[in-house]
Amino acid sequence: MPSSFKAFLFKKLLINLLIFSIKIIGLILNTLYSIVISILLKSAILILGKNLAIKILIFIILLSIKEFLINFLRSNK
Repeated sequence: MPSSFKAFLFKKLLINLLIFSIKIIGLILNTLYSIVISILLKSAILILGKNLAIKILIFIILLSIKEFLINFLRSNK
């Protein structure tokens, strides 16, 4: 094999590893975000008691933050 072909394969492997690592980091961040959101939501429900309107509002706000972060992660790929 010519050395340029080996270099091409090596560069392609490095690019694939970089893309894979970015995807893994995105999955880790999404998992951490989900854990934090569930903790915040549980805390908000315990603190707010029986006020259903505020619980729904906080849930919608947290979902919108998650959507923003997902779009942010996708735009950086």
